[in-house]
Amino acid sequence: MPVKTIGKERVKIYPNNFEAEQSILCCILIDGQTASEVVPLLAEVDFYNSRHKSIFNAMQRLHSLTIAIDVITVNDRLVKENSSEADTLTYLAELATVLPSSANFRQYLRIIKRDTILRSLIDGCNQIIEEAYKSSDASEVVKFAEALIYSIAKEQTRNDLEHISEPVTALMARIDAMIKDKNALRGLMTGFPIFDQKTNGLQKGDLIILAARPSVGKTSFALNVVANIASTKSTQKKTIAVFSLEMPAVQLAQRILCNLSGVSMTDVSKGELKNDADKKIWKITQTLGESSVYIDDSSMLTPYDILGKARRLSSRAKGLDLIVVDYLQLMSGKGGKDVSRQETISEISRMLKIVAKELHCPVMVLSQMSRGIESRTDKAPRLSDLRESGAIEQDADIVMFLSREDESVKNAAEFPILLEIAKHRNGELAKIRYDWEGPYIRFTESKNQDMKSGSEE
Repeated sequence: MPVKTIGKERVKIYPNNFEAEQSILCCILIDGQTASEVVPLLAEVDFYNSRHKSIFNAMQRLHSLTIAIDVITVNDRLVKENSSEADTLTYLAELATVLPSSANFRQYLRIIKRDTILRSLIDGCNQIIEEAYKSSDASEVVKFAEALIYSIAKEQTRNDLEHISEPVTALMARIDAMIKDKNALRGLMTGFPIFDQKTNGLQKGDLIILAARPSVGKTSFALNVVANIASTKSTQKKTIAVFSLEMPAVQLAQRILCNLSGVSMTDVSKGELKNDADKKIWKITQTLGESSVYIDDSSMLTPYDILGKARRLSSRAKGLDLIVVDYLQLMSGKGGKDVSRQETISEISRMLKIVAKELHCPVMVLSQMSRGIESRTDKAPRLSDLRESGAIEQDADIVMFLSREDESVKNAAEFPILLEIAKHRNGELAKIRYDWEGPYIRFTESKNQDMKSGSEE
């Protein structure tokens, strides 16, 4: 921060650059094309000098009215708004001669935006300090601080319109990388080969909805994915965050342990570890202890809580590879008593998509299905069966359904489970048959994937 000496005192001055502010105003005054490009990118708050604020405000008004911006029109607007000073016209004339051309306007814009962010951070930190002094709830202050800093970061990364040549160039680079290496842009592998082939892995930034009727196995399937990833030998461990609003962390850990060890849930629950089961359990315990799987079993979570916790873990672990949320309908939003549950679910769905985009990792969210499916003869799930909101379908990049292949038989060992990819924004739709190994809480892809012999006939 710049420091100015006044007498014997050294006073800190808010970050600002007087010359850069003059230069950008000069560019706007002397070049109509630059004015059209720059004015929409700036706000009055970006100027530290009060006179420059007034001048830019007048320029903004002229731009919105599609009136040419020059020394005379800006001065006229300032006069009409009673913002003109005795020497305003003279100062505007001086501004118009600061630079010979507007060629470097992007550099001046960058400097001004940098100082705006720094001033916002200083103001934000002061607000956080004040909040910390007067609040008796530390967690609320932490949430306030996170939200405030996030809003500043979001403003910094806000995109503007770009020419199509830029994304096309980026796309060509992606295609070239895939030609050289088929695995270059593969997403996170789940350990289910057919599923990974159909989806090309779980992609960063994707919101993935896994929906099913009660007791079909959506939690087990999600934990199976977590177990597969955690146990895969890799040069770099994958960091996974599991948010369970329904099941305690100990029960989740038990399911993963049984899945990987091949020791039945019944034996573990009773403490009857026969033969070499104790050795298997101990080995997997070591594997999970060395993994980067984190579990939060808080029962009252909002998507904002998840964002804050995941953001902190991502910072600590230098990135997240997967977030699992079990399940969507148990979450609460910010809405008050007058907000309908449908609106709340819509808010939660949108926020979880934002979580995926901001943290640049796939977010797998488990969801209930509406009761309407129970009244139908055909129990095959549809996108319209997603409970409480069409926004879930709209926000999701992938929607998957788990269902019994034959609903008249509840024994999945006899009739397998179908995983249907019913929506895939960037890929193909598919149905995959899974065998269910109940004692070990484990799904495996069936060797028989011929759907003609299944429910499609």
